[in-house]
Amino acid sequence: MVHDRCSRVVQRSLERRSERHVTARATLSDERAVAQTKEYRESETHDMVATAPVSPVPELPSPPRRRGLRVVFWPLVAIAQIIRVVLRKVLWVTIRTVRFAWRHLLVILIVALGIFYAYRALVHDAAGPVEEASVPMAPVIAPPPSVRAYLEAQKAFDAERMWQTLSPDAKARRLASGETLATFRQSVQLLQQQGFRFGDSVYVGGYRLPDGQAYYFYVTEVRNANDQRGLVYQIFWVDSDGLIFIVDTPQLQ
Repeated sequence: MVHDRCSRVVQRSLERRSERHVTARATLSDERAVAQTKEYRESETHDMVATAPVSPVPELPSPPRRRGLRVVFWPLVAIAQIIRVVLRKVLWVTIRTVRFAWRHLLVILIVALGIFYAYRALVHDAAGPVEEASVPMAPVIAPPPSVRAYLEAQKAFDAERMWQTLSPDAKARRLASGETLATFRQSVQLLQQQGFRFGDSVYVGGYRLPDGQAYYFYVTEVRNANDQRGLVYQIFWVDSDGLIFIVDTPQLQ
């Protein structure tokens, strides 16, 4: 019985192997058939593609050229290029000039000063004397005798003669303020005692008012006790009768 069982097992294993072998062969044959069919189809497709007529590709119309715009903008482009070249040249010359001036600063300074003075001389000679703006001036008037007498008496410290050149209104005004001939004489003598001396007086000019009164301007030389020289201005206000109303010497007050 054991022998029978063994024979059966062997027979079954052999049957299984044969079935597997048959199945593998069938599968292999199927794969080969599929591969041959695929190759046959690919060859037919290749022949059809190779033998199929190729249709010509129509040429598309090219875009129209903008000749009008080129003609219009060409001058502008040319001008821009010319400006660009000129600016580059100017920049190059400027840089070279600055470098040269920096390296030779003293020479440039001397040349610049020479050009300036030469130009100034040429322009001055060509233009001639410069005309000054006209200044309105009062008509020239001569000072009255009272003023000249006052200045002469002032140089001699003659208080009485100086007092006589004053107008009645001027004397009344001084008397009202407490200044008499005596006090006036004392003030004149005080200047003499302090060492002051009056020199020449230069007449600057005068101006006459519509009512007859006038102003006269003088510059008088004065020296002190140390013989130091100075110039003081004096203003004489004269009434319509030609007599002195006010003498203003603020630098000696």
